[in-house]
Amino acid sequence: MVDAITGYVVGKMGDYLIKQASMLMTVRDDLEELKTELTCIHCYLRDVEAREREDEVSKEWTKMVLDIAYDVEDVLDTYFLKFKERSQRKGLMRLANKIGEKKDAYNIGDDIRSLKRKLLDITRKRQAYGIGRRFKEVTSWRVRQLRRARPVDHEELVVGFEDDVKLLLAKLLDDEGERYIISIFGMGGLGKTALARKLYNLGDVKRRFEYRAWTYVSQDYNTRDMLLRIIRSLGVASGEELERIKMFTEEELEAYLHDLLDGRRYLVVVDDIWKQDAWESLKRALPCNHGGSRVIITTRIKAVAEGVDGRVYVHKLRFLTFEESWKLFEQKAFMNFQWVVDEDLHRIGKVMVQKCDGLPLAIVLLAGLLSKKRPNEWHEVRRVYTRGWRMMMEDVARHYIEELIDISLVEAVRRERGKVVFCRIHDLLRDVAIKKAKEINFVSLVYNDHHSSSTTCRREVVHHLMDNNYLCDRRVNKRMRSFLFFGEHKVMLGSYVKTTNLKLKLLRVLNLRGLLFDCEGYIPFMSLPDVICELIHLRYLGVADTGLRHLPSLISNLQFLQTLDASGNRFEGMTDLRKLTSLRHLMGRFIGELLIGDAVNLQTLRSISSYSWSKLQCKSLKNLQDLEIYDSGYVALTRVRLNLSSFSKLTNLRALTLRVPTFRISSEAVVFLPSLESLTFFGTNLEEDPMPALRKLPRLEDLVLEECDCSEVKMSISAQGFARLRKLVLFRVRLDALWIEEEAMPSLMHLNLLNRLGPRTKMMIPDRFLALVRGSRSSRAKPLHWTSCLKIAEDVAQGLYYIHQTSSALVHGNLKSTNILLGHDFEACLTGYCLSVLIDSSSSSVSPDDADTSSYKAPEIRKSSRRPTSKCDVYSFGVLDL
Repeated sequence: MVDAITGYVVGKMGDYLIKQASMLMTVRDDLEELKTELTCIHCYLRDVEAREREDEVSKEWTKMVLDIAYDVEDVLDTYFLKFKERSQRKGLMRLANKIGEKKDAYNIGDDIRSLKRKLLDITRKRQAYGIGRRFKEVTSWRVRQLRRARPVDHEELVVGFEDDVKLLLAKLLDDEGERYIISIFGMGGLGKTALARKLYNLGDVKRRFEYRAWTYVSQDYNTRDMLLRIIRSLGVASGEELERIKMFTEEELEAYLHDLLDGRRYLVVVDDIWKQDAWESLKRALPCNHGGSRVIITTRIKAVAEGVDGRVYVHKLRFLTFEESWKLFEQKAFMNFQWVVDEDLHRIGKVMVQKCDGLPLAIVLLAGLLSKKRPNEWHEVRRVYTRGWRMMMEDVARHYIEELIDISLVEAVRRERGKVVFCRIHDLLRDVAIKKAKEINFVSLVYNDHHSSSTTCRREVVHHLMDNNYLCDRRVNKRMRSFLFFGEHKVMLGSYVKTTNLKLKLLRVLNLRGLLFDCEGYIPFMSLPDVICELIHLRYLGVADTGLRHLPSLISNLQFLQTLDASGNRFEGMTDLRKLTSLRHLMGRFIGELLIGDAVNLQTLRSISSYSWSKLQCKSLKNLQDLEIYDSGYVALTRVRLNLSSFSKLTNLRALTLRVPTFRISSEAVVFLPSLESLTFFGTNLEEDPMPALRKLPRLEDLVLEECDCSEVKMSISAQGFARLRKLVLFRVRLDALWIEEEAMPSLMHLNLLNRLGPRTKMMIPDRFLALVRGSRSSRAKPLHWTSCLKIAEDVAQGLYYIHQTSSALVHGNLKSTNILLGHDFEACLTGYCLSVLIDSSSSSVSPDDADTSSYKAPEIRKSSRRPTSKCDVYSFGVLDL
């Protein structure tokens, strides 16, 4: 945690030196020196957690470094704040700018020089007290452990080196009696170790050589350790013998190994040699007998490969061809892949494999990464991998969350489209995290009625009942950076929280969700307090459910604001956010006109009226990923009819929610929404079947229709398209008929079909979806009332009638209780249509696969192989009613 904070401060210093060069001209040299020193300490602190387990001195030393890092950030932000205040002065006040500028420059220069002296003193203390020396030895041992190869008997997958294996195998098995050395060399990642391991484990090699041994070297090698590994790998020394020879000197080990191998036919693999001296240290222990012994050396250095004495064959590895690269990628990436592999994945995979330039290690790492990703995440990996783009901070955060989940420190409670939405941790782990945070003064937590808080900690979290005395009575740390409230608030009329002490100029994160404000410049249930609009360093502002109705013009001061969460508030007038160019996430009910300027960074916009959306310059929203459009009754007169062309510029849109009265989907959906993963319609009148157009969306995973009117629509989901759809919800949808073909939606994992408002829908659903339909079965179901049973029987009868009247040659043929799905109010849906059969007058028999001996079948079907008729369906219906 400490190294992360120091790294952040170092990066911030660099940003200030670049972006505010003229402002910091007088202290540039001192700031550069301070940055250099702090960078060196940051590199030292990268393994601070392991170092803290070594001794308490190191722990205290890191605390001092953390305090200085915080002080550096405070000095820079304070100076920038004063600079901004001077730039906003008007009239005669501007005349004092020169004096104020010189005074501030003198102050920051003095502060930076003082911090530099403190940092140099901390460095001196580390050297004087030997902090970290013991850890250096531990680190070196850990590095050697990490460099150890996998078990040598591991079966290696070798692609593209089949000819190399044949050639080198012949060299190993030839009849030349003198010891022979084979050097495999090439750049890192070409597969030298994999090729050597493949040869080492071949059956012919095992039969040829009486003794086989494997050792690894690397850059930091130890001759004694290498000799011990060879002896242990031979497998001829007992446990007691191994314990005894561990006490041998290096010369004694050489002699012992030489005696073991003398007169024997042996194969020794020396993996990853970097220096000629490493071979010189080993060769004395390997006898040059005439028994046909062999030594395999792997190295990335040509001079080492060719410099070994004796008879040597140097084999240089080549890069893989594209065909070989793709074959290796397929075997690694798609071996245990859980999703359907379509043409889009092949296309994306080949683009990334091409960038690997035939390097096997890069291909294997890429395949391993993608094998754990959802198909839609392949696009993000390609964007970073092929174009060298930097990951957005949201992606970095998700990456770290997934790492914590993978090591079972965090539990994912709910996911949407594979991404974590809610997570939680165990109470014990939470206690450990709080203890750790307090140790380094990272965060101060306030519980229940304990109003006292730290005057030095820069982050505070409140977990208790907030009243109107909390903020005004408490002591305030003016250097506070984060204030988060997660408690309850009093909802009685007239109970407001005073914001007098929110004049925290350096504050970056502020969350006051659910609170009502009582302060100057604030009209209850109306506008954001002026004091909040003066916090120009804010990056995150959470004012959800605070009764706001208006955002004042002063909000333009928050030019660094990245997230504005005003969820639960209705903004009925015009909202001007044109100067908030850093905004990335905007949440709130913006019913009136919303003005957004250069919104190239905007990723989330929820929600906006159709009228406001029609006025926006969509071409600037090229990075928008999550959009919700909501039309309430308030905007009925200004409502604008939307179509797909309204989203033509949103090529990166991932989630779209439409709460609009009408919407028409055309076949152009794939053109306008190529990246869409989630689509939700709420209360929308769909005049025609949307499925033929939506099935063309290549990346669609979630499709939700809620409270929609499709009463005149016969919805059909064919086998083509929807290859990645994993969730389909038709909740309270007025629908005439729903047909799902047998091979449709191969990736579907969640199916919710509930029709409570509209006419009874005729449905035919494949059997494989029975387990997915919510409410289809219940092990704790109570006996149904006779009125519910009668309703179910009527629905089933209507379904059979629909099948029979569609064609005189069509029957269900498999009517039974498991083919009846029940909705929330016991609406019955007839399924199992995939077993429906056409009556063929030219044939009176049925194949054994079509025959069913269940009690639902008519006697003539159970006792013979005759084909079912409509009368057989009626018989099964009678058994079902009983």
